[in-house]
Amino acid sequence: MGVVMAKYKDGFDGVGSLVDVGGGTGGMIAEIVKSHPHIRGINFDLPHVVATAPWVLHDWGDEDCIKILWNCRKAIPEKRKKGRLIIVDIVLEKDSYDLFDETRMVFDLSMMAHTASGKEKTELEWKEILKEGGFPRYKINKIPTIPSIIEAYPI
Repeated sequence: MGVVMAKYKDGFDGVGSLVDVGGGTGGMIAEIVKSHPHIRGINFDLPHVVATAPWVLHDWGDEDCIKILWNCRKAIPEKRKKGRLIIVDIVLEKDSYDLFDETRMVFDLSMMAHTASGKEKTELEWKEILKEGGFPRYKINKIPTIPSIIEAYPI
């Protein structure tokens, strides 16, 4: 979370409310609100759920991811043109050789081994499920850690 906050600190400017879906005990949303006290933070999970709950998007197949994304899309008011979805997740890259590539591949193998249909996604796969989930525009912010920050826009 420290890398996310350092590399994406201005990304939360102008955000009025933020929901962390599958937020566990609220550590991530707490760090964001601590750094940006103007944000109304909502943690969408319960501590007793964390022990058995799957990770939100990479644990699911594309069809279920699209359903989750549509529910997120419905939560963004139409009149708020600045609304966006912020996803912190792995983006697999072909022909990339950074420090974390092998670890990302291990996560992908782990998802295949431990879930029925989960997997890590390439940028092209993210693009498709985001579009089908109601977010036709997106931006990937690569940070020096395993996941990237994906900003998805409904308009």
